[in-house]
Amino acid sequence: MHERYWQSILTKRISRRRALLATGGAGLGTLFLAACGGGSNVPASSQGSGSAVSGLLTPFDDTSKQAKPGGSFAFPNSRDPLHFDGQAQGQVQLNFFNSLAYEALVRNKMGVEQPSTWSDVESQLAQTWEFSPAGDQVTFKLRQGVKWQDRPPVGARDFDSSDVVASWNRYVTLPANNRASNANSVNPVAPIVSVTAPDAATVVVKLKSPTSYILQRFTSLTTGEVGSVYPRETGDSFDPKTDQIGTGAYMLDKFEPSVSLRYRKNLGYWDKSAAYFDTIEAPNLPEYSAGLSQFKSGGLSTFAVKALDELATKKDVPALSLYNYTAATNNPGAMMRFGWQPIDGKKSPFLDQRVRQALSMSFDRDTYIDTFFDVSNFQSQGVPLKTYWFTAQGYVPQWSLDPKGKDFGENSHYYQYNVAEAKKLLAAAQSAYGDDFPTIPSSRVNTVFGPTYAQQTDVMDQFATEIGLKVRANPLDYNRDYLTGYVTQQGQFSGMLYGIGAVSSADVTDYYVWRFYSKSGVTSGALGFGGPDGGAGDRSGDPAVDTMIEKAMAEFDATKRMEIVHDLQRYLAKEAYGIAQPGMADTLLMAWPAISNWATYWNDSRTVQIGIPSLYTCWYDDTKPHQP
Repeated sequence: MHERYWQSILTKRISRRRALLATGGAGLGTLFLAACGGGSNVPASSQGSGSAVSGLLTPFDDTSKQAKPGGSFAFPNSRDPLHFDGQAQGQVQLNFFNSLAYEALVRNKMGVEQPSTWSDVESQLAQTWEFSPAGDQVTFKLRQGVKWQDRPPVGARDFDSSDVVASWNRYVTLPANNRASNANSVNPVAPIVSVTAPDAATVVVKLKSPTSYILQRFTSLTTGEVGSVYPRETGDSFDPKTDQIGTGAYMLDKFEPSVSLRYRKNLGYWDKSAAYFDTIEAPNLPEYSAGLSQFKSGGLSTFAVKALDELATKKDVPALSLYNYTAATNNPGAMMRFGWQPIDGKKSPFLDQRVRQALSMSFDRDTYIDTFFDVSNFQSQGVPLKTYWFTAQGYVPQWSLDPKGKDFGENSHYYQYNVAEAKKLLAAAQSAYGDDFPTIPSSRVNTVFGPTYAQQTDVMDQFATEIGLKVRANPLDYNRDYLTGYVTQQGQFSGMLYGIGAVSSADVTDYYVWRFYSKSGVTSGALGFGGPDGGAGDRSGDPAVDTMIEKAMAEFDATKRMEIVHDLQRYLAKEAYGIAQPGMADTLLMAWPAISNWATYWNDSRTVQIGIPSLYTCWYDDTKPHQP
């Protein structure tokens, strides 16, 4: 019933243009609005001041000064990790657990009641760091008094530089991880040449060239990345696939396959002003309905409630806290990518800039965002959701230009919804093509990236057909087709591709290195977005794009680097080598009030989990409810 209802609502909302949306893709909609008597005359306003709106949103309140140890935090786990080795190839189900046990040299500077800019770092296992005058070397001075978790065979010994060097040496020998993005010995354009230790308290990282984004790479605790520091015993007397021994605030206490994981506080943790919970519980709850039921009954501290169910859940359990949250990220997720190879023996239409521009102008960004985030319905209930258009990148405060703002410049019109102008561009390209455009294969991997991805790609396909392109869906097998024949081929495929991938770090400059830099190589992320040089489609890239990226890589002044990134966005708006999904809106996070400081500190790289702003700064307030 819900699916049929939303099919009808979506068809009406998008009128002649749009597509389908199932239960999980949108917000609550008019059924609940009628049920709870909400009207459209409630003014929408920002929660930035910390005030609750219409009694639904919970005001931000930094309670750090009252924080005390104790209590438990529980969240659902969808499935067991394949293993516990976080240096190996990334697996989503391990990321959060990896970040509980292990730490990095530095961590991202969090935002307070707002998103981080992902451009500054703070001390973690490294107390201080310094770049060489040329910017091609960084020297870390390690924090003293840090001990490994008290588990055999490491046994609470002191952490020192030999652990960092051993971690790096092991990382570069593992074939199934992201080493090619970092290790110059594996990929000659990767940034890190060597990691050495002149003494027990010092680590020196030699870089191929000045690399402004390198510190954010060292913050990453995403599995398969370079950030996690392991004990030097790893791979010898310690098997990281079956256990965890880190310097982190929590220790693996119990793992029951298909049942739950439990972590307990590391009593020897060096930072006494962080990580307050006694235990962290992660019961296996793969079914959404079971997880929601557990959350509403108090069995879980938080839960990723679907937008469709958020206000209804708040109505059923008024005690729950509901926070307005901006999921800022440099990664725009699904992106329409173009293949430069012929289609059915005919040259690729996407070699003509006008075709790419027409597709960008076919995107009705406001309607798309309103549909997938149900902005209008939430706002009519007094829940303000700000919206953000994506450019060539995702949304990161200060670094992202708003195509609707005056600072973007004349190329902003390529982001404006204008079917008439798009059809003119397409007609001119068709005339120059000299023949009918072939039917465009639209390639996607629905079974891996989930139902929302499938709905998003269907809608973007319909944008394309609205201006006159003929498109056919081309399902791909993730391992057999997508990884080998498309996503790593730098545009050397036919048709369109909707690709998704993990970024090497949260730094915006690093995002452009990953997505648009022609010299990155297929293993480290260049995906053909830099464009075919001179329309050749020969992997040579666009020299203007490469030059701007190289300038940003070498620029350590954040303000100057931001100006370069802004110029990249303006330039890529016109070139349209890849078109990001239209954008996003603020989302809502839910938790029990006993979890104090929830959603106060955002984008903590120590907690790798969407929907968990910072577990290290939260604490259990036993004076507040944790059940109905």
